[in-house]
Amino acid sequence: MDQKKVYRAWLLLCFTTGPVASMSRTYVPAAIQSAGRIVGKTKKGGKCSSRGNDCFVKFGAGTVHYSSYVLYLKAIYTALEGLLALLLMGLADYSNYRKWMLIISVALYGCFALPFAGLTGGTYSDLKGLSALYGLLNVDNAIYQILEGSYIPLFMRAAAPMDDKKSVPEEVRRDMVLKRGSTVSVMGLFLGNCGGMTALLIGIIISYGRGTPKEDGYHNFLLAITIAGCVTVVFSIISAFFIPSTNGKVLPKDEFILLLTFKRMLSLIKQIRRYPNAFILCIAWVIWNVSFNNFMSVWVLLFRSTLGIGNSDSEYAVYTWMSYVVASIGSLAWMFAYPRTPLNIKTWGYIFLSFSLFTNFWGCLGINNNTKVGFKHRWEFWLFEVLYSSSSSALRSLNRTVYSSILPEGEEAQFFGLEVMLGVAVGWIGDLVNATIQDRTGNDRFPFLPNLFLVLISIVLFKLCDTEQGMKDVNKVVEETTLENVSEVDNAECK
Repeated sequence: MDQKKVYRAWLLLCFTTGPVASMSRTYVPAAIQSAGRIVGKTKKGGKCSSRGNDCFVKFGAGTVHYSSYVLYLKAIYTALEGLLALLLMGLADYSNYRKWMLIISVALYGCFALPFAGLTGGTYSDLKGLSALYGLLNVDNAIYQILEGSYIPLFMRAAAPMDDKKSVPEEVRRDMVLKRGSTVSVMGLFLGNCGGMTALLIGIIISYGRGTPKEDGYHNFLLAITIAGCVTVVFSIISAFFIPSTNGKVLPKDEFILLLTFKRMLSLIKQIRRYPNAFILCIAWVIWNVSFNNFMSVWVLLFRSTLGIGNSDSEYAVYTWMSYVVASIGSLAWMFAYPRTPLNIKTWGYIFLSFSLFTNFWGCLGINNNTKVGFKHRWEFWLFEVLYSSSSSALRSLNRTVYSSILPEGEEAQFFGLEVMLGVAVGWIGDLVNATIQDRTGNDRFPFLPNLFLVLISIVLFKLCDTEQGMKDVNKVVEETTLENVSEVDNAECK
């Protein structure tokens, strides 16, 4: 297997998921928010304004705040992601068709984006259609993330093969793995961001060339989402010719594969004592990732409600594109700086986490109506976009690198599945809490407060994780297994 060709094919697939992934995080929530404003009513039954939060839409048996409606949807769909992640995390390691599972999930990801351009009626039926498609995108997102992430350790091990352990000192080998892992992780995220930037650039062209926001409104967003879906479908088909097939582990006899998933989940939990640092880092990563997703969900909706829905749509198109640009720069800057500075990887982690902490603290300042700052002005959104997006992207690369380096060989999909499953298992709670707080208080900035505590918890757990010991734990298990196998062969020969 040509590692370079496989690596490039994997990067192509990362680019492929970028267009729709960027749309699902930016334009889709914005389109649902805009549709909600059109069909919604104020408390007095009047037409909703383009600014502020006095706008309510039907949800179940009652009504909710139109921005909270998006957060409630996200909470429901995140819970469904958790169930799928639980099933998939065990199946992938045993499947000989991991490649095709990945390709199909990415192709479907693009297909689910195709119908958006037809939902321009501005009725409750269109709002429900947008909501359903948003759910399909979120659920499919969990599938491809598990499968895509499980390929990272394959490239990391290629940097320092196990056969060369005797000739390469352990500390040098760990450094090789981390540096190779940082490159693989960063380039994967970078190519994904490039795919996102391509789609968002198309959105900018549509927003400024097709008509003013008042004439076309969120229709520009819907058209851009559909075009992004086309790009993802086409490139997923191209990627299918280059992504390698991987052999799965041997399925135990007389085992029903779905039940095996739950059994493996229990066995995975029992390995906490064997790989404690992997679990600590997994939980820290999950909590921070939940805080990141919660923050972005609230932030993008707050941008439009503060600056004016419709009037700020063209600026929003540029704003979201710039978010991906600075995120890419952040990851690449860290990839360049990490091997060339004396700072160890955990110090970098503390630096990036401090930016997350400060940004959420700044948002909390806006809870008080008498405070002049706290994401109440245009300059605040643009300034913190640079700080938060760049540092968060670099931190995601760092987390994927360290986590991949302390996973036992052959268990990658399961451990990455654990991370995704835990993320969506508790993530829906965060979305639900944010939606409820925002809906009951009528304050769009209140969700920043619980988010602040999530970042604090992730910092504490990150400090408790001994990454060097975690890599030793994995190597020690490999060494013990190798010695046991050699001993068995010697005993057999003696007999």
